[in-house]
Order: sequence, then structure tokens, then C-alpha cells
Amino acid sequence: MIQFYEYMQQPPYWIARDDDGYWLVPARDQGWAEREPFVGRVTSLKEIHDFAGVDLGLPVSKK
Repeated sequence: MIQFYEYMQQPPYWIARDDDGYWLVPARDQGWAEREPFVGRVTSLKEIHDFAGVDLGLPVSKK
């Protein structure tokens, strides 16, 4: 499961956390393909659930 958090930076990015670590993800359509490892402090992050219509192009979940 991937969790997303607000990250205040311009242009807008979100931070994603999955089994492989933390990622900096552009907050735009197909942004997942342009993610890069996030290195920084991750304290006081606010989890987000509403992507305001942005289709990040997330991989299909494997069950």
C-alpha cells in the first residue's frame, strides 16, 4: 500500500511511502513515472487521500 503526504514545494510535489521507502512525486498526471527518492525530514507530514482529479499513473496493486 502506498501512502501519500503533503509536501509544500513549488512546483507542487507529494511524498509517497511504500515498501521501498519515501519518494518525491510530482503532483500531476503520470507523476509516478517521474518520482525520485526523497531524502529529507519526514516529521509532521499530513496524509492525503484526495488527489483532486490528478491521475498519478500508479502501478496496479499486486494481491
